[in-house]
Amino acid sequence: MRAGLILIAGSVLFAQTPEKYPLEALQIQGNKQIPAEKIIAASGLQLKALVQKSDFDAARDRLLASGAFESVGYSYKPSLNGYATTFEVVEVGTLYPYRFEALPASTEALRAALRKQEPLLGDRIPATPQVLNRYNAAIHRFFDGKLEATSELSADSGTMEIVFRPAGERAHIAEVDFTGNREMLTAVLLQKFSKDAVGIPYSEPLLRRLLDSTVRPMYEEQGRIRVAFPQITAKKAVTNDGVVVNIAIDEGPVYNLGTVVVSGLPAAEVEQFAKSQDWHKGETANFTQIEANLGKIRERQRAQGYLRAQTSVVRDIHDDTHTVNLTVNVDRGAQFTLGKLTIQGLDLITEPVIRKMWKIESGQPFQEGYPDAFLNRVREEGIFDNLGKTHAESNIDENTHIVDVTLFFSGAGTPIKGKRR
Repeated sequence: MRAGLILIAGSVLFAQTPEKYPLEALQIQGNKQIPAEKIIAASGLQLKALVQKSDFDAARDRLLASGAFESVGYSYKPSLNGYATTFEVVEVGTLYPYRFEALPASTEALRAALRKQEPLLGDRIPATPQVLNRYNAAIHRFFDGKLEATSELSADSGTMEIVFRPAGERAHIAEVDFTGNREMLTAVLLQKFSKDAVGIPYSEPLLRRLLDSTVRPMYEEQGRIRVAFPQITAKKAVTNDGVVVNIAIDEGPVYNLGTVVVSGLPAAEVEQFAKSQDWHKGETANFTQIEANLGKIRERQRAQGYLRAQTSVVRDIHDDTHTVNLTVNVDRGAQFTLGKLTIQGLDLITEPVIRKMWKIESGQPFQEGYPDAFLNRVREEGIFDNLGKTHAESNIDENTHIVDVTLFFSGAGTPIKGKRR
């Protein structure tokens, strides 16, 4: 009985006095992207240290000030010899990779400095003002206060990322030049590339994206699938405030097309496409033509109701023989069927004429493009006299995979004699 009284009295004293007690246990809950040990380190709390409520408040404030969390809460209770504490955090939803642009230091040195000053976060950080301002300040200190940095979310590389660069307006591209090209005339490259590149702010990742979408296909049409752009340099233009960009090209050898394997389709279609002469096996691997063949595959699938059909290609490149084998993967997706056909603008006499001509029954696979092709046929065959404007609307339900179609007619009179169907 005496021991019980002592325990109760101790608990009351433990809860009511502001004295500090050892931190016996510390847990983090709710974190998904940031490791618990980093959160604990950023909180400033240490196991076995003497703490009280004000220390927990300060730890919460430090975590909130980091900019990495939407909210931070905590609870604590007496343990055998001190406090057991749990922090509940809600992280900022998205963390972004970051990179540096036009800063006069190596990426490795800058990242090392930021990791040292910002141990809570790694190579992905939130785009919150608190974080970006601290990182800008850290870069400013790295350069001994001689350079002001700014930061922004950018999609120049094709994915969202945070870019740190010197403060001030970016220089725009005034001129582009190519070196290293022998098989492709510089004038041809400039005609294709300059119209998209000249005038935009200089950004190497953005330029590489433009090269991949404009210049690379020109070389891959010639079978030069190893074309590379090993170096991009920029220098200030002489006559204006822009920059002159030089792009080095390694054109690489010509590759021939080897085998083509098609998967994801019924056996009969696989055999048909694999045997197609359109691939030109054994000849120069013309990827413009190959993409056209992939378009035919997608078009055929969508004509069978697979409206979301996609294709992807895996290249098996053999540098020793300068050949490339292809594996074409077809993802047909769900098959869509026709639901309800609604016809507006026709009367009780003319509407049945159109319904009889319409060839897709409810529940049958819906053919992409069929409604517009159908209206063109009606007009070309002269079914109606004085037919006005027509158009079709397709309501596609992505959940049920049902397509309801409405055909709109105006100015359609009685069907011309002899044109009834």
